[in-house]
Amino acid sequence: MLTVADRTEIAVGRRAGMTVTAIAEQIGRDKSIVSREIKRNATKAGTYRVIHADKQAKARRARPQTRTIDTDSVLAERVRSDLRASRTPRQIAGRLKLESED
Repeated sequence: MLTVADRTEIAVGRRAGMTVTAIAEQIGRDKSIVSREIKRNATKAGTYRVIHADKQAKARRARPQTRTIDTDSVLAERVRSDLRASRTPRQIAGRLKLESED
């Protein structure tokens, strides 16, 4: 997740004509992250603005996401039962994956 400071550096770098790779090195992120950030959050005119980018990113994070365990009561009870039996989440996930492959 990029911070406002990272986004500011990206905007400054873009205005200065820096490459995506140079901006990424400057902020200590991978160039794919910077490239994706610019593509996702550019304005309709194609410019990259910090406030616009930050609002867009927050809106994407805020969308409601329903967990599978909240929508499947059988799965929820199974997981609770396994937890009561002192199984770890990793063990439970592994068992469920193996059982679903059958």
